[in-house]
Amino acid sequence: MDLFRAIPFSQLDKAEKGQRRYSTVRIPNNVPYLVDNLWEWLRPQSMPSRRYAIYASPTPELALANASAPLGDGEHYIACRVIVDPEHLRIAQLSVSDAREHPDIRAVARWVGSHGQALTALELVEKQRVAPLFMPGLGREELEHLRLAHSLVAEICHYVQEVSTFWSAAAKPVASSEGELFFELTDSSITYRLEPV
Repeated sequence: MDLFRAIPFSQLDKAEKGQRRYSTVRIPNNVPYLVDNLWEWLRPQSMPSRRYAIYASPTPELALANASAPLGDGEHYIACRVIVDPEHLRIAQLSVSDAREHPDIRAVARWVGSHGQALTALELVEKQRVAPLFMPGLGREELEHLRLAHSLVAEICHYVQEVSTFWSAAAKPVASSEGELFFELTDSSITYRLEPV
């Protein structure tokens, strides 16, 4: 499967030389932190982490349509093919064009809505213990520790394990789909290049 990214034309020289895996966590701005934390906790080891992922598209046209990097005055996007050895990729593709449209988000919102009273009734100390669940970038081990320490967190984790389709649906990328596609390089020493199309 070919992967494409659209970047500002001014970044082309740098992109042709090679890019590495993101070394720091990127916090998503298109889904609630709670959902992102739960997705990261559920993520199979063989799948890419959205927090370190590089977003791409299966066609140059979709890459241009989904481009979001800031453009300078008079600048334009250019579609590029991602050049990388497939052995060094973890790749996933959603059934929706943007993760913000994923049904898991509504499912989690329903759970929070139906448990709102229980959450607000917690004593301040308990609210502070549960608060990291709703904060950006909670790690898998941190969430697991929280799940074992608090019954409400355990309850939402169990619920999400039962209803989430995020990772099961993302396991098989398809070139003909317009679903959001993302990949992660398997090692920090691996690079990928972008080649204009």
